[in-house]
Amino acid sequence: MNRGRRLLPAFGVLAAVQMIVVSTVDGHTRPGYDETRNWISQLSLGPHGWYGTVNLATCGLWLILGALGLHRRATGRTVVLILWCGLCFVALALIRTDAGLGFPPGVPEEHTARGLIHKLISVTLGVAGIAAVAGVGPRRGARVVAAAMAVSFVAASVLVLLDDGEVLPGSPSGVFERAALFTGLGWIALCCIGLARSRQAAGTRIGARRS
Repeated sequence: MNRGRRLLPAFGVLAAVQMIVVSTVDGHTRPGYDETRNWISQLSLGPHGWYGTVNLATCGLWLILGALGLHRRATGRTVVLILWCGLCFVALALIRTDAGLGFPPGVPEEHTARGLIHKLISVTLGVAGIAAVAGVGPRRGARVVAAAMAVSFVAASVLVLLDDGEVLPGSPSGVFERAALFTGLGWIALCCIGLARSRQAAGTRIGARRS
């Protein structure tokens, strides 16, 4: 049981690696998908959209398991925030976004209640993710990473609104969304590795003293 609990933080690493690799490969292989403009959740739309849906849902699950593995290794507030981020990913998979920003090709732009809920969940995920990163790992590094995430997230949010309103068509909101998301997941993954190693080292020292 204890060994299984020690392995749980590895799921935080898996969430980061899977999200970065799968969304990048999937985006490159989708006709009409522009990674500089379109957001990751839009990969749930169009033909083979289930790839994007499964990616969001499973990454959310891995993040939830990773958060459980950080119990007693990080502050309770941080664990809850990471857990909440995982739940947000699952919710984004279940409540798909609207068609828009030129994707899927040939599909009229949508503005539905479902899409609005999706956007609100995305905002919640962004805010919770920034707060989670600020509370895990070395304090100075965490603050720098959280600040970079905040700038990228705000830039992505503003640019997508300008693009959607045809004020600044084709704006690179997708670049800033990925910068915020990948940076946050990457930092959590690094902290999961660091905390697991420190716990393992502590266990080794305790075992040596007992022997």
